[in-house]
Amino acid sequence: MPETAGETGRELPAFTPEEGSYTIYASCDGKGEVSIVGRDSGKPHPIACGGVLTVGVVHVEKEEEQHIRIEVVGGAAAWRVAVVSGDRQA
Repeated sequence: MPETAGETGRELPAFTPEEGSYTIYASCDGKGEVSIVGRDSGKPHPIACGGVLTVGVVHVEKEEEQHIRIEVVGGAAAWRVAVVSGDRQA
């Protein structure tokens, strides 16, 4: 999935990782709290704001379509997210 950016919460485009995992790279700036939420889990995973890169690997069924959304609460925050197939921790 190409890099996506925004300032409000939203659903990201669905994607299908070619491997049994995918890596998320995320960052944000601002006063709001930003989280990544998987459609199936519903549990928010916070993104660190203030110039800190958040990197996470998610293990899934190979070639199963994935759906995630970005949530922003408590103020304005500009965020960027990129997703890469496989375990590609920096």
